[in-house]
Amino acid sequence: MSRIVPKWIATLPLAALLAACASTAPRGGDIDQRAVIDFNSCAKPMYPHEELAAGHEGTVQMGFEVQADGTIGSSRVERSSGFPSLDEAALTALNKCRFHPARKNGQPVASSTDVKYVWVSK
Repeated sequence: MSRIVPKWIATLPLAALLAACASTAPRGGDIDQRAVIDFNSCAKPMYPHEELAAGHEGTVQMGFEVQADGTIGSSRVERSSGFPSLDEAALTALNKCRFHPARKNGQPVASSTDVKYVWVSK
């Protein structure tokens, strides 16, 4: 008996993005508490149909700044997956997330960090 795997399975790498965001240390500064992702704020990234159909996979490394209000201030691709539409889809998903900002001396502050997002089509 064959088993059909739902297409949303292709978006499971969101878990890798979320876990990495929650555990990456900020770059620079004397931060007492790093930014932590609000898991309820993120939508599943959409695997671009053409890339999924072609079986394209890859890892995109993104750098970003979490503002003191918990929003993403800026984000960029630091290392491409090799497929621009996968890179863009990962950035789009990241930019929809909210964070509990980093804290310094008990006050929310902006911080920079990076994350790798792995696209797997299987």
